[in-house]
Amino acid sequence: MKLPLRIAALATSLIVLAGCSVTAGNKRPEDAKLRDGIKLLITQFEEKHPDLINWKKSAVETQISSTMPDGYATEAGWTIVWKQATNGQFSRVVVPWLVLGQLPDNFASDTHAYTGGKTITYSQETNIRALQQKGDSYFAAVVHIRQSTMDPTWYIFESIPYLPVTDNAYGFAHKVNGKTAITDFGTATVGCGRVPEAVEKEFGFSCP
Repeated sequence: MKLPLRIAALATSLIVLAGCSVTAGNKRPEDAKLRDGIKLLITQFEEKHPDLINWKKSAVETQISSTMPDGYATEAGWTIVWKQATNGQFSRVVVPWLVLGQLPDNFASDTHAYTGGKTITYSQETNIRALQQKGDSYFAAVVHIRQSTMDPTWYIFESIPYLPVTDNAYGFAHKVNGKTAITDFGTATVGCGRVPEAVEKEFGFSCP
């Protein structure tokens, strides 16, 4: 999967933040960089969502101090899966690209369960992403944002948590009088009674 326009915009952001050259996103980050990224995610999560912590600190410290699994690049970030995770450890972590200072130019398909629609501009994506994240950009990635071709005022997106504290979810955003807002969000029957039936069907969903 290659997204030239969005990648070019992301590259600019990464260079400004990192103040240096950017590594290709399809190159595996070093363990030290992955480890630092995970520690940052943990710190941010502990500060903002202490009641949602579902791991054991000592178990995770042991886990990430060892050699990291290879992992793979996705739209959300560098994804690491521990197949032999023990109780209290992480089963999966996604380290964001901006945290890694990397530029993804070729990555695996995400776990999205919908098709249809069309891609949108980077600025439109940034707006929807900001609305969904609500200032908490270290909780989950907002990816696979698509605009309906049946009704261009509707958008769909997927939310992928960086730490394994909740399931992937999807949602709809709606633009009215020049202002976009999140209409509904969840894991099933999202948008039912709120999103036009034709838009639901376009993305492969149906309501009871």
